[in-house]
Amino acid sequence: MTYTKIFYLIIIVACVSSCMEKGNQEGIKLLGNVENFPAMGFVHLEKITDEGVVKIDTLETNESGNFSSYVSIDEVAFYRLNFSDRQYVSLILTGDETEVTVNVHGNDPRGFSEVSGSYDTEYKNQMDALMKKYQERIGQYQQQQIAARNVQDYQAFKEVSNTMMQFGVQTEKELKQLIWKATPSLAAVYGTQMIDSDKNYSFLDSVANEMLAEIPTNYHVQNLVSSLEIKRSLTIGSEAPDIALPNTEGEIVRLSSLRGNYVLIDFWAAWCRPCRAENPNVVKVYNKYANENFEIFGVSLDKTKNAWITAISQDGLPWLHVSDLKFWRSKAAQTYQVRAIPATYLIDPSGKIIAKNLRGASLEAKLKEIFG
Repeated sequence: MTYTKIFYLIIIVACVSSCMEKGNQEGIKLLGNVENFPAMGFVHLEKITDEGVVKIDTLETNESGNFSSYVSIDEVAFYRLNFSDRQYVSLILTGDETEVTVNVHGNDPRGFSEVSGSYDTEYKNQMDALMKKYQERIGQYQQQQIAARNVQDYQAFKEVSNTMMQFGVQTEKELKQLIWKATPSLAAVYGTQMIDSDKNYSFLDSVANEMLAEIPTNYHVQNLVSSLEIKRSLTIGSEAPDIALPNTEGEIVRLSSLRGNYVLIDFWAAWCRPCRAENPNVVKVYNKYANENFEIFGVSLDKTKNAWITAISQDGLPWLHVSDLKFWRSKAAQTYQVRAIPATYLIDPSGKIIAKNLRGASLEAKLKEIFG
């Protein structure tokens, strides 16, 4: 064989090899190592959609627990690697990534995992780390509060409480900085779930607008925008959405029927211990201001009528009560975006929201401000 023929043969082989490699390397190269996983096991790549979790690809590990495959991503979205339902690793993928490496324990829901090569996922993980630090520190402060209360050292209790509050403010500031830095990544949408939307509505609205400009049709972005639109209707100064639910006799009662009064909408339930503990305070202010155009509209998130009515009787709650007995799926709770109870909204005689989540001393102070 001549030199020229050998040369052309090398070129042809190189071309064939290159073409085959290119054909097999479409999408993102997803690779890594699983420390505690069956040899030749399967790892599923799943996508979070509006219809739930959908499996879109399967990767196989070798004898050493390594896996490597090219995966195609059709849109910016939240994904996760499912290690036989033993551990999940969340990812945010855009399709622009070249190579994403995931090293993981693989056999422990709380096991370690590390991800590199995904700009968006790295932001998400920074947010998770910040909140983990916050939760750990808050737990320490709460233990200090308990210790101070046990020895009746109220000065120490107050100092710890103030420190805890300042730490919370600082953490929220750092989280907002991370969210804004990540925008318009989906990591920003992820982070918005960690901050108080009532106190940070303007900030969240700005994030949503940036996200809309970048990926307007994305399911998660549309969800954020929709939730903020609902939140906009629940801001201070907005007209309170009407509620129409059955009372204890099965008759439909409307919140709007109380127009002309200051009304405290009180979301609670018989099964909610903090609610039951707060009820004596609510009874106290009701008895004090009931003759001064003040009403309470109790909305129960109970599941059974018997538990609901029994709690009303046991706690001596003489105001209006309604419920559709649908637990967290209560229509009123969804309308008012109630995620935890007790939760309250105070509306004025014209039906506008003037305060939220008042209870105990703060509720009494607000009513004193109104009625003198």
